[in-house]
Amino acid sequence: MHPNSSLDYKATIAALQREVVCKGVDYSQIHVARLESEWSLAYRQEPSNFIADRWFPLIGVNQIAGLYPRWAKENAYTNKAGTWRPGSIPPQGELKIDQPGSYVCQRYAFEMPLPADLPFVADQGYPIEMATTQMVTDVLQLNKEIIIAQNYFKDGVWGIDWTGVASGETGTEEQVTGLTFRQFNDVDSDPLQVFKDAKLAIKKRSGVKPNTIIMGEQVYEELRINPQLISLFRNPQAAEKVPTKLNEQMIAQALDVDQVIVASAMYNKSKPGSEVELDWIFGKHIWVGYVTTPGPMKTIAAMNLTFNEPLGGFDTAITQVPDLHSHTTYYQGFQCWCPVVIAPDAGLFMKNAIA
Repeated sequence: MHPNSSLDYKATIAALQREVVCKGVDYSQIHVARLESEWSLAYRQEPSNFIADRWFPLIGVNQIAGLYPRWAKENAYTNKAGTWRPGSIPPQGELKIDQPGSYVCQRYAFEMPLPADLPFVADQGYPIEMATTQMVTDVLQLNKEIIIAQNYFKDGVWGIDWTGVASGETGTEEQVTGLTFRQFNDVDSDPLQVFKDAKLAIKKRSGVKPNTIIMGEQVYEELRINPQLISLFRNPQAAEKVPTKLNEQMIAQALDVDQVIVASAMYNKSKPGSEVELDWIFGKHIWVGYVTTPGPMKTIAAMNLTFNEPLGGFDTAITQVPDLHSHTTYYQGFQCWCPVVIAPDAGLFMKNAIA
């Protein structure tokens, strides 16, 4: 051994010790990042955003296609009684029946494959089975909302159609179809007059007083700050308590209906895989009409007939189908329904209620 080798070795050890002491610790050397399990980001719509089932109430049918009875309007509103004396035949009448309506329930489905081992290797922050079930359910509800809106939240469907305009409106006092009104985002709009005329127009055509207003969320945000409606809640004795924005219940009270239903659901306008572009499913329009629980001999604007026998009695059936060959489980959702407009005269549509 070289006489200075021992000294060199000791000097090397000392230098290494100084490096260990002086060097700051890097987190990447002592900490492994792990996913949080108590919270995560996921884009989901609130169930209350979807209003199709509230507008078109569900009622079960026992066959996938068929007819439904329609009693004539004349039965309820025509006076056929008269004076009578003993020994004579009383004035007579008969029940009249309109042509039955028809329906054909359409089947809808959606499935997602889930590799069998994925739930076992996924971090706790990704409850993959729950997320898959939720997505199947949400997609089916989104599909229903879009179909109902595109086919029935538009003009040409209901007994009366009105259109909002920026200027030159005809007014709605005549209470007939084809009229125009000032859009509700305009400070000169007159929602009290328009909705009063709308309710009378529906009553005149159907005999029932409308109890429900359906509106897109954008319309709601304009009506809730409409100065004419807010003025109804002004209290001269407590001016500081005057609301600056109205809620759904206050708008319903101001317009004298049982309920205002705000359609808030969104959908992606882009194709799958493209950048997401969201828009409202129900646009800048309003529907006024009569909504109630379907039943025998009842007036109702519309309902949704659901054939749920093959679905185990459920309006939406969720099932898991394992594929042993590929070790994949298919999460499947099924629906079978048909929306029908029972009484078009019990509804009025306002197109472009705001600009």
